[in-house]
Amino acid sequence: MNKAIYDRNVPTRNLVTTITGIITLVVAVLVSLGVLTPELSSELTGHAISLVEAVSAAVMAIAGIISIFKAKDA
Repeated sequence: MNKAIYDRNVPTRNLVTTITGIITLVVAVLVSLGVLTPELSSELTGHAISLVEAVSAAVMAIAGIISIFKAKDA
């Protein structure tokens, strides 16, 4: 069974995991090419993951605010 990259039922879990994996892959390639040092790469990866999680939280907050005003009573 194929697993979607983006799951509408859980809008951030798979997308955040995918973006984090891409960042980790890019940093690993930069370390292997000698552009970054291993020490710098771990610090950079930590900051990038924090940034992705912050953006995810902001998107969820905005979606929550939108749903408050667009929701209809049953």
